[in-house]
Amino acid sequence: MTAFTVRPLPEALRAASSAEHVVAVTATAVWVSPDSPTGADAVATAARPDLAAWASNLDLGARHGLHGRVDTHALLGEPVEVLEMRGSWSRIVLPLQQSHKSPAGYPGWVPTAHLAERVPVAHPVVVRTAPAASGLSVGSVLDLLDDDGSTVVVRTPNRTASLPRAAITDPSVEQHDAGEVLAVARGFTGSVYLWSGASAAGVDCSGLVHIAHRAVGLIVPRDADDQAQVVERMPVGDASDGDLVFYDGPSGVHHVAFVDGAFTTFHAPRTGKLVGPGRSDGTGYPGDEIFAGRVLPS
Repeated sequence: MTAFTVRPLPEALRAASSAEHVVAVTATAVWVSPDSPTGADAVATAARPDLAAWASNLDLGARHGLHGRVDTHALLGEPVEVLEMRGSWSRIVLPLQQSHKSPAGYPGWVPTAHLAERVPVAHPVVVRTAPAASGLSVGSVLDLLDDDGSTVVVRTPNRTASLPRAAITDPSVEQHDAGEVLAVARGFTGSVYLWSGASAAGVDCSGLVHIAHRAVGLIVPRDADDQAQVVERMPVGDASDGDLVFYDGPSGVHHVAFVDGAFTTFHAPRTGKLVGPGRSDGTGYPGDEIFAGRVLPS
């Protein structure tokens, strides 16, 4: 069984030393195989992909059809370990997205054009809110070059950019706070649930949890069943806002949500639904065990 951890972003980046590449586009979908995309996915696999445009053109049937074809998203600046190259595709693992599927990180395939060689990041920061037209996504990993208190200058894999100071988290000076994680998650209110989603193009339940924590500088596993292994378990009634609620059925944990008030959650429900409020007792299936958990650094 893979041993999962909860790490501050700088520590997780140091642990990813074997990753010699990074994501060089705003976001890329991570496919099960190079044969997984169809013609309808051309916008997502283009040299300059636009996942938001791709996702917006998916009807309900196409969204259901993502199951078994695409597993997660990888974001600008995220470390990537390339295991194999086949034609225009690379087989990769993502060290920041811990998974039971591989001890090295989440596995899959991406177009090689979406990657760049990794260069040292002296002062890692992460995007908390992505300003319009910034070409960034919440959770993008950047290198801080300058901070005057109101504006920061950051380096991406292919350019420098100026951002409001409030748009980034600097894990070297800011501490993890569950309320801040929940505030980041609420920024996705009204987004359409997207299977495998972990970017501004859309999120699934565990993608929302992973990205919201990453945006405040804390790295948790990618999928709900793996996230359940790193929390301090407790009854739902003992949980506080920003803690997590898990739904555990016969096949294991199948859903995760944030606690957001008494018997209220905030989550990405399921395909066809919008990200937003829910009820802690109204999401699971009959017979589910429902429990809460608190994320604490390892």
